[in-house]
Amino acid sequence: LAQQPHWVAGKRVLDFGAGSGVAAIAAAKAGAREVVACDLDPLAIAACRANARLNGVELSYSMDFFAEADRFDLILVADVLYDRANLPLLDQFLSRGRQALVADSRVRDFQHPLYQRLEMLNALTLPDLAEPWEFRNVSLYHAQRR
Repeated sequence: LAQQPHWVAGKRVLDFGAGSGVAAIAAAKAGAREVVACDLDPLAIAACRANARLNGVELSYSMDFFAEADRFDLILVADVLYDRANLPLLDQFLSRGRQALVADSRVRDFQHPLYQRLEMLNALTLPDLAEPWEFRNVSLYHAQRR
C-alpha cells in the first residue's frame, strides 16, 4: 500500500482479519479517508490499537464483519485464506464493499469468478520470522462489485 497509495487514498477501507493492524495502518498512512480494523479476536484488536498509537494513526475497530454496513470502498484481505474454511468468505467481501483486494502468501491460486489475479509481490515480514522463502511471494487478487 505504501508503494501503491492510489489503491486506498481518499477511500473508506475495512481491513478484514486485521491481526496486528499492519494493512490498516498502511492504508491510513497512504491517505485512506477512514479505516476500520476488523478482527474477531479481542487480542488482535488490542494489538491493532497499540500499533495504531505507536504509528500515530487513527483507526476504528470492529469485531463483527457482518454487522458492518455496506459503506466501504475497499475491503482489504491479507493472509486469511490459508485457513481454507475462510474461502467461502470471498463471496461476502463485496457485500460490504465496492472492491476487494486479497493478498495471501500461502495461497498460490484460487478459482473464483469475481476475482482476477493482479500480480505476484515479494514481501518481507519484519522482524524476520525465518519463514520459508516461498511464503515471501504474495499473490494479489482484485474483485469489483458489478
